[in-house]
Amino acid sequence: METETKFYGKMTERDSDHFKDDIRSKKSLTRQMTLALLANFSNIAPGMSIGFSAVAIPALKHFNNEQISWFASIASLATPLGCIVSGPIADRFGRRAAMAVVNITTFIGWIIIASAFYLKNHQYSILLMGRFMTGLSSGLCGTPAAIYMAEVASSDMRSVFTTWVSLFYAIGIFIVYLLGLILKDDWNMISLIAAGFAVLGMLFLKLLIPESPSWLASKRRYEEAKINICQLHGTKVYTCDVREELETLIVPGSCIKPEKLQSSPLSHQISKKMKMLMTEKFFRPYILVITFFFFQQFSGIFVIMFYAVDIVKQAKVRLDAYVTIVLIALVRFLSMILLSFFSKHVGRRTLSLISGSGITITMLALGSYTLSIQQGLISDELIPNISFIPLVLLILYFFISTMGFYPIPFALVSEVYPRKIRGTAAGLSTAMNFLFNFIIVKLHPTMVQGIQMSGVFYVYGVMAFVGTLFVLIWLPETRGKSLDEIQSSFITRKKTNDIEEKEQQIA
Repeated sequence: METETKFYGKMTERDSDHFKDDIRSKKSLTRQMTLALLANFSNIAPGMSIGFSAVAIPALKHFNNEQISWFASIASLATPLGCIVSGPIADRFGRRAAMAVVNITTFIGWIIIASAFYLKNHQYSILLMGRFMTGLSSGLCGTPAAIYMAEVASSDMRSVFTTWVSLFYAIGIFIVYLLGLILKDDWNMISLIAAGFAVLGMLFLKLLIPESPSWLASKRRYEEAKINICQLHGTKVYTCDVREELETLIVPGSCIKPEKLQSSPLSHQISKKMKMLMTEKFFRPYILVITFFFFQQFSGIFVIMFYAVDIVKQAKVRLDAYVTIVLIALVRFLSMILLSFFSKHVGRRTLSLISGSGITITMLALGSYTLSIQQGLISDELIPNISFIPLVLLILYFFISTMGFYPIPFALVSEVYPRKIRGTAAGLSTAMNFLFNFIIVKLHPTMVQGIQMSGVFYVYGVMAFVGTLFVLIWLPETRGKSLDEIQSSFITRKKTNDIEEKEQQIA
């Protein structure tokens, strides 16, 4: 019997089906990109807090060096607390709830900082309070958006969208540097603008972002998960694609009633979480991630952002320091956009190796340049003619670090942990990162005083070199793999069955 083929004008029925699939695919991609933009918008205002100290410190010269170091670093001290709390909030109350907490905390922090401008008698203590709150929000914001996009993005686009947390951090840093150039010492107005971004983030979250179907399914709220999957697919019809995606999310033992699950005591849920955190599925990727974070921080990637204006001056760049940091932030932003496209075609491991090598070369070169000036090997007459060298090296440093060492550890956090503990594990990982950040930011003025800026550049270069060796030997490739495949790669075959049995007992 011959198969009948219907024609629609010059288009066959088969062509029509392909055309519809293509349209559906494009709609899905557009929807994913829109969600990535909206979910990560909440990271702009916390990102601004990273660069805020750089533009505010020149206007706070009435503070001594110790006070300045605390003003710069206290945000990093608060960030680990936000990281630790963020994961459990995201796991227990949902990804949207965690993002809402980010916006509320950020808004409060920036308003406190703005109020310090008018309360001169208590300005320092109020600034520290505000910086602490914005630092807390920086910790809160890292986990929810990354996990959300890892769960709602298609596997072929996940590697792109999970790097957008760092992209929107970069946007926040660029905005605050640009405002520093335009407004100069008016850090009060900069704070109010940052608070405005938090308000916008809350509006986007409330009106336009659905809850993660993966999280809903983990709570056995399957009907809501089905509705949200339909919304993410851009359809109101329960299609085969929607059914298949929902089936992959269904938790074994789904006969348990949702109300029984919700009534489970908090202490029991915490106990289950702690037992799961003792398994190899958590511990092995955790060691890998925090080691990568260690090398990220101690190769200078964040500390240079915190002290950008002063570091640009110490590197003997002749261009206006504010213009320079805006240029650097713009380069970082553009390189993050490039990374979004490269990460789909080039593996995370390859990008990290290139990035680590580039950081090593640029930091050692900057160290040699500043040391040559300190020792008089470069005459004062020659310095103006070659002042482009440190500028080029700094731009290259920020470009190459943003292609690997800066965003990839954050992206790994959203991929390497099992779903049941993903939020908590991600929070613990980023908490360690910002603990490292606090240490290096607090030590920076002391290091400059002790070994001068050239020595600091050398330290960052050596740490980047060791970090590159770490990537070469231990970092696995995750591009193109499903989340289950990535997590399974950390477990030896012999132990897989034992661990699964243990997890079923815990559940």
